[in-house]
Amino acid sequence: MTLLRNPITTLRHVSRQPRHAVYVRETAEETLTRAQKIAAVVLLVLLAVGLVVDALVALRTLVALGLLFSAAYLAFRTVLVVVAGRYRYPARLPVPDEELPRYTTLHPMYDEANMIPLVVEAMERLDYPKDRLQCLLVLEERDEATVSAARAYPLPDYFEIVEVPTGRPYGKPKACDHALERATGEFVVIYDAEDHPEPRQLRKAVETFRAAEERNDPLGCVQARLVFANQSPLTGPLGEVIRDTDGYDVRPSTWCSRFLGNEYTVHFELVLAGLSHLGLPVPLGGTSNHFPTSVLLDVAFDPELMPELDGQRMRAGAWDPWNVTEDAELGGAIAANGWTTALIDSWTDEEAAVTPRAALNQRSRWLKGFAQTSLVLLRHPLRNAWAMGPLRFTGYLMQVGGTYLSLFLAPLTWALTIAYVLTRSQYIRDIFPGPLLYAAVLMFVGGNLLLLSIGIAAALRRREFGTIRYLMVLFIPWGFLLSAASWTATLELVFPRWRPTWNKTAHGVRYATRRRRAWLAFQRWLGERDRRAAQATPVAPPALATVTGPAVPEDDWRIEARARAEASRRAAAERRRAAHPGRSTVLERRAAAREAYRVRREVARAAPQSRGPSDFGSGVRHDLVGAAS
Repeated sequence: MTLLRNPITTLRHVSRQPRHAVYVRETAEETLTRAQKIAAVVLLVLLAVGLVVDALVALRTLVALGLLFSAAYLAFRTVLVVVAGRYRYPARLPVPDEELPRYTTLHPMYDEANMIPLVVEAMERLDYPKDRLQCLLVLEERDEATVSAARAYPLPDYFEIVEVPTGRPYGKPKACDHALERATGEFVVIYDAEDHPEPRQLRKAVETFRAAEERNDPLGCVQARLVFANQSPLTGPLGEVIRDTDGYDVRPSTWCSRFLGNEYTVHFELVLAGLSHLGLPVPLGGTSNHFPTSVLLDVAFDPELMPELDGQRMRAGAWDPWNVTEDAELGGAIAANGWTTALIDSWTDEEAAVTPRAALNQRSRWLKGFAQTSLVLLRHPLRNAWAMGPLRFTGYLMQVGGTYLSLFLAPLTWALTIAYVLTRSQYIRDIFPGPLLYAAVLMFVGGNLLLLSIGIAAALRRREFGTIRYLMVLFIPWGFLLSAASWTATLELVFPRWRPTWNKTAHGVRYATRRRRAWLAFQRWLGERDRRAAQATPVAPPALATVTGPAVPEDDWRIEARARAEASRRAAAERRRAAHPGRSTVLERRAAAREAYRVRREVARAAPQSRGPSDFGSGVRHDLVGAAS
């Protein structure tokens, strides 16, 4: 791939690691190639023959292979978590304002007209010269509501609207490829509609790339960690949840958002940090990954593999249009082409799904993309392993494919365990002889306890103490949900027409529990009833003035007793202030906290439309290195 496709791009970061072979990217347009289908049929035939010849030996072999994979995957995850504490952010080189380069931000949006003001607000908060920003709102041409809302909204001068022509495949990666052809910045970053990056994130990315240039480091991408800020609700000083005027939570949080937020902590602060520390390929997150434009053009697909839009093939295909986790696939391509990926000391607040159905759809999409990436890698395993490096190829495949396969096999383990407990079947005993039984029990109990311990450690790391009780109580149901997502992803791959290719996650939603919604509906009913009653009640004539006698004076002894009690309380308060002068400061701080809470609640109630990701991240600890070292 030539780097001269976009003449505006400054050709930096051209020093790459030596490669043993050229890595050829392939798209996921075809789930299985002809050779893979033949290999799958051969394996199924061998399995069927083994079951016919000696079913017991065949089943024991399958169990042993499954246990061996589970042990390898758990060991791999444990190593990543352990070495994550040794990760150090790359050095940064300060860059003056007049030397900051032009930066392009991509904002792919679909059916999110309500999020346009939040996108503008997030970009306005960035500490970066606005005359060097190019913010592209990447909208689908067929999404008339969002396009109309964007045109009607008073966008700043550095915003541009890019309409993606209608054509399959639909989704975020094709939209980003189309927008990349119009990017004029030296660097490119993707932000989702609900993202609120740290204000200095762009500066930190530029400073990191400039420092890498000074030491001739082939840095091809930096990833900021993502934080699901609605992992816990927004509360006041007394612990009560802050709600808007309609009674909905300003920052909705459920058990699903708590688990998703905990998984993000494990993934971005432990797993990705461990991968980067070991020099393994990093499956990128879907947002807040910063690239030099020249690197994206260098690793781009062959234009002949890209879809056609308006009769012309896309020229800058950095993301796979058919892969629903295009970011993870791009991370492997960057590593295979000789570039490295690092994490930077910055974060982006996001909004997690709050319902089990939304979480299931989102996770099934992620796992489907992991499976797609793994199948594409396994089309030519030897060639790709030689180009990427055997250790890097194995680690990358273990991270993306191993995650999918481990969740796919989990229900089989649970089913065998439950069936044996209920039936005490001799057939199940025969499948698990002594060594296999002990290994299975160790993996079943010890593996789940290990994963639970990692989740609890991540919650303690983020000071999300309220999440720990959810982990202790709902860890097994959450595992069932993830396994259901894995099987759903498998069905989507086998039957591509069963569900859409892109399970869109809604953002900016208003959420309340069923009990809360019922209570709000009851309150609205009461208010409506009182309003109708007030309208139907006739106005009564003014009542005649009544002559009342003089007020009965209160007994003198009661007045004197109250005065003595008040004087005694005041004297006791003065004695306490004299004996403990610091307590007055504590009282003042409490009063100030109550006043701040009152003002904050009034602002939230007065402007409910500003709720959501703009309020996220307050009070969240973001010091990854300090917490890890």
